[in-house]
Amino acid sequence: MGRVFKSLTFQIIVTALLIVGVSMAILSNRLIVEFQDELIKKENETLQAIGSQAVDRWNRMYRELSNSYKFDKLSQNKQNELVSIFLSKPYYDYINVFKDNFPSISIGYQINLFTPSLVYLTDGSRNPLPRLTVALPLKAGTQTIGYLVVDRDMPQVLAPLQRVRFEAFKTSTVSIGLSGAATIVLLTFFLIRLLSLRRSVVRLKTNLDTRVPRGGGELGEISRAVADLAHSLKRSIEEAKQTEALKTLGIFTTGIAHEVRNPLTSIKGYASLLEKKLQGRPEAKYIIPIRNEADRLELLVKDLLTFGRPAPPQPVEFDLRGFFESMGELMAQQFEDGHATLDLQVPHVMVTWDARQTEQMFMNLLQNAIQSMQDKNGGTVTVTAKTEADRVILEVCDVGVGIRNEDRPKMFTPFFTTKEHGTGLGLPISQKIASFHNGAITYESTEGAGTTFTVNMQRIINPDV
Repeated sequence: MGRVFKSLTFQIIVTALLIVGVSMAILSNRLIVEFQDELIKKENETLQAIGSQAVDRWNRMYRELSNSYKFDKLSQNKQNELVSIFLSKPYYDYINVFKDNFPSISIGYQINLFTPSLVYLTDGSRNPLPRLTVALPLKAGTQTIGYLVVDRDMPQVLAPLQRVRFEAFKTSTVSIGLSGAATIVLLTFFLIRLLSLRRSVVRLKTNLDTRVPRGGGELGEISRAVADLAHSLKRSIEEAKQTEALKTLGIFTTGIAHEVRNPLTSIKGYASLLEKKLQGRPEAKYIIPIRNEADRLELLVKDLLTFGRPAPPQPVEFDLRGFFESMGELMAQQFEDGHATLDLQVPHVMVTWDARQTEQMFMNLLQNAIQSMQDKNGGTVTVTAKTEADRVILEVCDVGVGIRNEDRPKMFTPFFTTKEHGTGLGLPISQKIASFHNGAITYESTEGAGTTFTVNMQRIINPDV
């Protein structure tokens, strides 16, 4: 039982029910108080209206007496004596009859000139406390000689309120029950998602490939943030491993490249001598594949040296638009051979980069784009650029065959290639060049629809940093 009380589910449900219950109680009490004030206000106005009728009757009786005996010519004592003689009995009789017309109220008056001076007509069966009372002055000319009192039992006044209280209690009980049920359902749904997320987070400790449940709302945002964090952490680990592996590989390949370059130079030299000696003879045809393969090996050695021991960048300022226009002219024949066209959507932006390295990087990306569209009989390679703060974001987009899902994790792995004569170093070298410019290369691809490589680099780099 202790575990139940300590569980987050139980605590949240109880808290929610308490909030709903207290809120409904406060709201009901406020409505009842407002209704009670309105009832008392209306009843007070009613008693005022009833008492005003009896006061009006007194005023008429006094005026008739005053006119008959010409009070304006009599002394005050004489006036008081006449009021006591002629109005005491009639007004008492009137009040008795008046009371019969309003059985639910009590009425009375106090006039010191009368005998008895205090009259109060009420039903003795009624509860004398509490009462709602209205007192109105009775005047003889300008002089107040007494007061008329009209009142009513408060329980009678508030009788409708008891019914309202009962209805409010029923409504509150039903509302709390429905709200509680809805709250439990919603919280159960919420907690199922929360517990699912918690289980996924626990599994992430040992397996960063664990699928994190997605969804809408704040929990969905938390899930996406956790998934993104896990993905970033996994990528960082993989990049760290790859960086260490590439460092070792770079040292290794640089040594091999140096060892291969000298024999390769000899092979090319002897192949040239043989070509001259065998000129015009049938055996000369065997020299062509030797030279072609030697050229391919020389290109591989060059890439190995670039990858294993890249030169530090030598940044210069140049216009990005002009840079790509020059590249378009330089690669015009390659675009023509691949039945491709170049669409430049690059603004005139001044950048400070290593022009030779960036030319190599974008030439690799453009060549990949042209080659990916050869199986689709060409297409358009679109290059776009935009600036964001101190960075430049460029995209090289083709409409080629795209990248297969199984090849995507290996795209920047050295020596991985899908081309017949590729070295598998073009993208790794390009990624290194981007990193020298405080940037990175990413890509998005749809198999059969094309690929977009995105280069995000700092607009101005400092070679000393």
